[in-house]
Amino acid sequence: MAVSKNSLKGTLCVLAAGMCWGTTGTIQAFAPEGASSLTVGSARVVFSGIVLMLFMLAKRGRGLFAGGWSVRGVLLAAAGLAAYQLTFFTAVRMTGVAVGTMVAIGAAPPVAGICGRLFFGERLSARWYAATALAVAGCVMLVLGGSSGALEVSVLGVFLAFCAALSFALEGVGLRMIERDAYETIAMVSGVSALMALPWLVTGDAAWMLTPRGALCMALLTFLSTVIPYTLFTIGVQNVELGVVYTLGLAEPLTAWFLSTVLLGERLSLIGSAGVAVLFSGILLLALSKKNE
Repeated sequence: MAVSKNSLKGTLCVLAAGMCWGTTGTIQAFAPEGASSLTVGSARVVFSGIVLMLFMLAKRGRGLFAGGWSVRGVLLAAAGLAAYQLTFFTAVRMTGVAVGTMVAIGAAPPVAGICGRLFFGERLSARWYAATALAVAGCVMLVLGGSSGALEVSVLGVFLAFCAALSFALEGVGLRMIERDAYETIAMVSGVSALMALPWLVTGDAAWMLTPRGALCMALLTFLSTVIPYTLFTIGVQNVELGVVYTLGLAEPLTAWFLSTVLLGERLSLIGSAGVAVLFSGILLLALSKKNE
């Protein structure tokens, strides 16, 4: 059975979104000293929300606020977007990059698959289970292979990382509930989320953003790792099942690995390199599915 046009478009958009998100860590690595994770995370949400809202207001005018909006969907997606920033970056600070990333990114596909089943009655195929198992296993190997020394584990940190995965999944649920144009949807969601994240930005030290280097990093984080990928992700969510979307989204750590190797000179261990291959095979298995419609 041929892959539908909408399914193919959604698949390509999610893969591209994951690749854009994968640039975040590399961009942050070039940020000035004093750029805390919480400040960066909240700034990404606030600035991207402003940019998207201004763009859509210029394009749609007052029509952007016309009827037909799912208030529940907008609030759920916006809360998920804002909560992810707080829980993920806090988890990473408490339990380390390796464990925090492994739990947050690795748990997202199965959690999203369950949410898709509960909220929208989506069926999870055998191919999805196999692809998700491969992708999550590869993600775990990639994170473990890139770490050095004993892993630092905090129960609260792991719990917050799982909350980040749940927040990310619920964001997708909210986006699916909104039956509007993808560009209008992400603009409205980002605008509301910006209001939710604003307190963390105004109470943090944002002086680093006033330097040339900080301003450039923030511009790249706003557009390349937030505005563009979340727009692509919204298109994907509206055309592909949630479980599939989040498994394809694991293209993010693959991109992060590639950029860290090429630009930052980081090298993986043998297990980390094997994880790249396993992760890629899982994504490829799902992306080439002929039943993904």
